[in-house]
Amino acid sequence: MNKLIFSLFYLYFYLLQLSPFAGAQVFVNQAGYLPDLQKIFYTSSAADSFYLVETSSGQIVFRGELYFSVSDDPATNLTLYAGDFSSFTSNGNYFIKINGGDSSYSFQISPTVYDDVYKKSLKGYYFQRCGISLLQPYAGVYYHSACHPGDGFYHSSTGQSGFRLTTGGWHDAGDYGKYVVNSGITVGTLLQAFESYPEKFNQDNLNIPESGNGIPDLLDEVRYEIEWLLKMQNENGGVYFKVTKEQFEPFIMPQNDSGIRYIYTLSSTATGDFAAIMSKAARIYQTIDTSFSNRCLNAAVLAWNFLINNPTIVPVGGFKNPTGTATGEYGDTNDSDERLWAASELFETTGLSDYSTYFISNFATGGIISSSMSWSRVKNLALLTYLNSLQSGASQTVKNQIKNSLISYANTLIGRSSTNGFGIAINPGEYYWGCNSDVLNKALMLIYAYEQTNNNLYVQTAHTQINYILGTNAHNFSFLTGVGSNSVMHPHHRPSVADGVVNPVPGLLAGGPDQYLDDPVLQAHFSGNTPPALCYIDDVGSYASNEIAINWNAPLVFVSGYFNGGSVNSADDQGVNFVPDRFDLKQNFPNPFNPSTTITWQAAVSSWQTIKVYDVLGNEVTKLVDEFRNAGSYAVNFNASQLASGIYFYILQAGDFVQTKKMSLIK
Repeated sequence: MNKLIFSLFYLYFYLLQLSPFAGAQVFVNQAGYLPDLQKIFYTSSAADSFYLVETSSGQIVFRGELYFSVSDDPATNLTLYAGDFSSFTSNGNYFIKINGGDSSYSFQISPTVYDDVYKKSLKGYYFQRCGISLLQPYAGVYYHSACHPGDGFYHSSTGQSGFRLTTGGWHDAGDYGKYVVNSGITVGTLLQAFESYPEKFNQDNLNIPESGNGIPDLLDEVRYEIEWLLKMQNENGGVYFKVTKEQFEPFIMPQNDSGIRYIYTLSSTATGDFAAIMSKAARIYQTIDTSFSNRCLNAAVLAWNFLINNPTIVPVGGFKNPTGTATGEYGDTNDSDERLWAASELFETTGLSDYSTYFISNFATGGIISSSMSWSRVKNLALLTYLNSLQSGASQTVKNQIKNSLISYANTLIGRSSTNGFGIAINPGEYYWGCNSDVLNKALMLIYAYEQTNNNLYVQTAHTQINYILGTNAHNFSFLTGVGSNSVMHPHHRPSVADGVVNPVPGLLAGGPDQYLDDPVLQAHFSGNTPPALCYIDDVGSYASNEIAINWNAPLVFVSGYFNGGSVNSADDQGVNFVPDRFDLKQNFPNPFNPSTTITWQAAVSSWQTIKVYDVLGNEVTKLVDEFRNAGSYAVNFNASQLASGIYFYILQAGDFVQTKKMSLIK
């Protein structure tokens, strides 16, 4: 007994002396965790238990068991174990200590853990402003004088000559160009966030010049970009593609970037994006500034008329850089999604049947929802606007089709998440240039699926995606500058290199792993044999993994703002707690199915859980799950491609709990 007491005392004394050491083996969300939501971390240490330690005192406040998560994760080649401390809800600063010796970075538990993430990622746009001085009261050490007052001159490829005033807007990424197409997905996502959840995005204290004017800072910041976009519209309604130099700038401050910046040709993808966001802006700003709202709507209608008068893509084959130009191309050979988005937003703003007719005639072409969004794929924004339409003339049948497609896509993402070592909804092969934004755009779609269904698993998985961005990843790294103990320090971002400040401009999201090694720095450090999720380096030269971009920040603003404050409301306005209060086996979806379906369930307490599938004769067909799992909501994909059509039964056993459901395979 004395030896046991001494051993326990020694262990307690040892942990009291602990300070959080950033071992490479314990992966946490470095921003922190919300008190009432699921709190999961991962480790590659083969230990059996963990401690949650209060940072300042060293006191152990929680002990939990580690459970096996995945062996040889295909994205990282790691064998991972997971720990769950969801039942611990006290606010404070903590770190995880594994009984094998490794520790995590410090993190908070607080309802406001995403406040800093949201505000910094939104204020990142202020630091990207072009054409004005960033003043010290707002920019701090990142202040600089006004840049690019001479924007811009028509490029010869436009068939025009002379000067057109196109000052303002945001620098697009790590360079100083301004691109309408990338602005489209960016402004569209930010306005979508505000229109869907105005109460979550109404802060007026971001410390930008407009703060305190009674208008949400998100709308103030977005308006700065919209005012530039309005300058990019030709009198015929078409919209010019971009304003850039012919070559990328050196790593200098923006005010030192001299030389001619050119306006490039009219583009139907740019015009479609423009029509959509101007129409959306007209709705949102109508009660704030009627005159501005009317300007936006008039511009949207004019742009739509250009699209009607030019029914095929402009220029032919889509925009391509002319000879001698090497800045961003944002090449897109299909403008059908931009046209659809324009029609959807114009219908929602005006209620006119012509726009609805166009949308209904075209929304299902090429499938409905089958991927997340990007600058070249804006169809989902069109679909989400129509799905949530308040217009009496909106087709309920079409809405139901969109909803069912959204749920099916969300279930696909759940299946992907369940096979990924860190729970993100992308597969090996999808770690491409800018994939961090894809992770977050998938979270956005999961949030909308949750709002439509009240299925906690969707919002839980959405939350897992932002955990990954902020540190729960194989790099033990926050991809957001200025957030987390171990975050991006050397982004491919000209001001962060040239300003002489040690820390980079805060609030900018790095693109993330690029398994295709699209820059020389990645090629020098990795090979085709490198696990895809590991192909990232915090190096200013790695533009394919470590550049920042306005369209990548937008879904981060959306997702962090949605979770900010810890209040997540579903379609029936019931608060969410990710620790279920009962066992429950859900009906598979889709059902009937061919050849695969998703089975979801929830467990109220930690237990050994099995899911087995049987045929009508009682023969076991397969065992889908057979392992210890903590309390939580789960999903597994069942592929029946090798089975005959018929009725099958699936049974969940978790401890003493047993439940059976029936499903139909129809080939």
